[in-house]
Amino acid sequence: MPDEGGAVSLAFLYNVVCCIAYALAAAAYGNLYHAERKRGYALVALIFSVYTIDIVLLFMYEFVPEFALLFENVHGAYPMLYTTLNMVLILLYRLVIGSLFSRGFSPIEGAFWAICVMVAWASGVSPIESVALWREFLFTGLLALWVTGYGVYCLVTGFRRVSRWRWAFSFLLVVAYALGEVATHWGLMQEIDGGSASPREISVEVLGLCFTIAAYAFLVHHRRMRNAQLTDSLVPWVAREYGLTKREEVLLSLLEQGISNKEIAKREYISVSTVKTHVSNVYAKLGVSSRDELAQKLRGELERRKRVGF
Repeated sequence: MPDEGGAVSLAFLYNVVCCIAYALAAAAYGNLYHAERKRGYALVALIFSVYTIDIVLLFMYEFVPEFALLFENVHGAYPMLYTTLNMVLILLYRLVIGSLFSRGFSPIEGAFWAICVMVAWASGVSPIESVALWREFLFTGLLALWVTGYGVYCLVTGFRRVSRWRWAFSFLLVVAYALGEVATHWGLMQEIDGGSASPREISVEVLGLCFTIAAYAFLVHHRRMRNAQLTDSLVPWVAREYGLTKREEVLLSLLEQGISNKEIAKREYISVSTVKTHVSNVYAKLGVSSRDELAQKLRGELERRKRVGF
């Protein structure tokens, strides 16, 4: 017989790891939105927040019998809760894809969404359970198909309009989303046909993890790009922070490159003594006394700015 205790331990560990990964991703993208005010980051943070809630509910369903009973009762009393959650996720994915390609909602698309949502919700009042399930399946599936088609359209039309990294991330997102919806609706069809429906779909879980890995890969890429930009813009930032003049800012930039006082004088068409005067003023404002201390100071400022910004 298989080791049931070991399987339970692995399931417990899986739930904990996923919960931490989803929560950290939600926090990271929320921090990115706070720093850069880009709507796409807020939407991804919302998706991972929903993932976190979902994995917590699954964890409690599988390991707390009292909660499993309560969950079944609530689901029976309010069957449209699952439909609502599913539609919220579909909408969030649609908004993320639109944000990646800088596209909004058109009036026609808004009307289409409104009709699908209203009809799907109206299915919840049907006294015949099989009819309600089929209506839910049809209209949530129609929205999912719309989002997939919309994603493909954006990938085709935006191939040369967006960066390579953004296009690749968008491609992975669309593929993962499409496969995930296929797996979800396959499970719903089995439920409609009378099969047993587990609250956890392995195929959907795997695809969710793939999306999470892609999201973390994007975070790593974003941080590398941002650190490179911070390095390029460090001198102007330090100049503003310490009240340097424009001339002192130029000299600080040259000092950072390791250029000698004599070469600075030639480049700026000033005397060496004037260069030394400006350098002394820079040293005094930054609280250093040599080029070595200046280099150490700039490295420290770069690390401090990275910590503050990310």
